[in-house]
Amino acid sequence: MKIVILGPDGAGKTSVIAGLIEELNRKGRAVKMRYLKPFLFMPILSDPVTINVNPHGRPPRSALPSIAKIFGWFLEEGYANLFQDKKENLLICDRYYHDLLIDPIRYRYGGPMWAARLIGKLMPRPAMWILLDAPAEVLQTRKQEVSAEECARQRQAYLAFVRKQPKNVIVDASQSLDRVIAGVERAVTAAMMEYEGNRG
Repeated sequence: MKIVILGPDGAGKTSVIAGLIEELNRKGRAVKMRYLKPFLFMPILSDPVTINVNPHGRPPRSALPSIAKIFGWFLEEGYANLFQDKKENLLICDRYYHDLLIDPIRYRYGGPMWAARLIGKLMPRPAMWILLDAPAEVLQTRKQEVSAEECARQRQAYLAFVRKQPKNVIVDASQSLDRVIAGVERAVTAAMMEYEGNRG
C-alpha cells in the first residue's frame, strides 16, 4: 500500500515522515520509506536526502535527455510496483513523480510538458495522497530555497493537483510538528483500515 506525501519546501515533509514512521513502528506497523523514486536501473548520482539549497540553480536538460529520464522513471516505478512493493506492506513516499509537473525546473526537465503529463497519467497511483500545506509566508520563514512568488505559486499548484485526486488529505503544516504528525497518522491509519477491510 503506497501513500505519497507532498508539499512545498518548508512544509516539513522529512520531519513529519520520520515522526510518522516512529509512531507507526511503535504501534507494531511495519513501514518502508522511499524518497521520490525507486533507483533500480538509473543510478543514484547523489544522496537523495541531501538538502538542495538552490533547486532552481541549474539549467534544464535538453528535450531528448529529459524525455528519456521520465520514461526511465516510469519503467522503474512500474517495475517496483509490480515486483518489489508488496501490497500488504505500507510504503511512504517522500515526493513522487508528479512533483515534476509542479516544479519542472527542480528536476531540470526541459522536454514538452505534454509528455511529462502523459507519463504522469500512466504512473502507478498511490492509495492516498497527503499534502502538507501552509501559507507561503510560513513556508518562507522555514526555507528560502525559492522566491516568495515561486513558493506561493507552488503551494497553489500542489493544492490544485491534490484536490483532483480521488483519495486525498490536506494537513495544515503550519501547526506544531506533533500535531502535524498526529494528523497525518490519523489519515494513514484510516486508509490502512479501509484497505485491510476491503481485502478481508
